[in-house]
Amino acid sequence: MLKISLKTCALFFTLAFSFAASATVQILSTRVAFNANEQEQTVRINNVGKTPELVQMWLSSTDKTDGVEKEQLPFFINPPAARINAQKGKVFRIFQTAEAPAKYPKDRETVLWLNVLDIPPETPEDMNKNQLKMAFRTLIKFFYRPAGLKGNPMQAADELTWQLQKAAKGYDVIGTNKSPFYVSMSNVWLTDAKGNDVMIDGQMIAPYSMLVYHFPQVNAILGKGIFKYNYITDLGAYIKRTHNF
Repeated sequence: MLKISLKTCALFFTLAFSFAASATVQILSTRVAFNANEQEQTVRINNVGKTPELVQMWLSSTDKTDGVEKEQLPFFINPPAARINAQKGKVFRIFQTAEAPAKYPKDRETVLWLNVLDIPPETPEDMNKNQLKMAFRTLIKFFYRPAGLKGNPMQAADELTWQLQKAAKGYDVIGTNKSPFYVSMSNVWLTDAKGNDVMIDGQMIAPYSMLVYHFPQVNAILGKGIFKYNYITDLGAYIKRTHNF
């Protein structure tokens, strides 16, 4: 699932202004899986707008970063920034350095975040306008996958184990991931006594970890309990599964 935050660029600002926000850059990936035995991965960016855009790309170890200070991670991106003309595209290549395999665990995936900053251009026509332009920063998940892991991400998602518990308010569904892979969810559902699927946002279940999905609005369940979830593959496809307790 994409995570998007906005960061203003005060290219033009007065007391009276209009907003000119640019969201014309398309990332042709929803996530990146980098296998440690590969030399590189690529990400293509398309500019579907009518003017050139400057795109900057970098990696961070958390999605909480404001993007101002860049971390020194064992990867480099070529080019780190590029101008993409209107209706054109650009391929960014991501490489690992020799330090990457030793920096991260060898028995499980590591999740990082790929930052893509779209900076709208400053044109001569803008100089005579009072406006605030916006730069859009998009974050997508970047999975660093050490060599030799057993299984695969789809198998990990299908083999999650689930437990249903009555909570002080509502119900809890506890997912256990016994694999070395992250399992990303888009949404999860618990069926109530009336047969309605109550949906909440899904979250990522880390390798060898448990995660509790809390359904406070479900007072009673149908039968012994029916739980559904959508997991997301490396290619960004949504796969729906149903678990009967």
